[in-house]
Amino acid sequence: MLLATLLVACTKGDSPSSTIASDPLVGEFGIAQKGKIAPAFRVEKTDAGYIFSYEHKGSWEKSSQVAQKFPRELFEELMKSKTDESFTGLVDRVIMFAKVKPGFTAGNFKTSTGYMIIIMMGGPIEVVKM
Repeated sequence: MLLATLLVACTKGDSPSSTIASDPLVGEFGIAQKGKIAPAFRVEKTDAGYIFSYEHKGSWEKSSQVAQKFPRELFEELMKSKTDESFTGLVDRVIMFAKVKPGFTAGNFKTSTGYMIIIMMGGPIEVVKM
């Protein structure tokens, strides 16, 4: 009975989880390390806007900064590659986070998941929505 109640609650269209599922930028994201996906950051949407939280030594640290929209033109300039209208992304002081079409390539970089980050002084890294 409890399982049935949980299933009904999870499938309600007006539940907060339906908003999260429909927003490709909201969720927990990880990076492949030694064959496993390690949690790296979370994105949540608040009344103020999108907020990043970063995994640090086993706990989550919430950024005090509201993330800004990642302009497509800046992304294309940094990646030296064009993207389509499905591009969306966020920027804060630490990373540039983007959702592109799965299979996007730029030089030697390719994302199969469609999620990626660009770290200052680092370059692009594929991430996985967990």
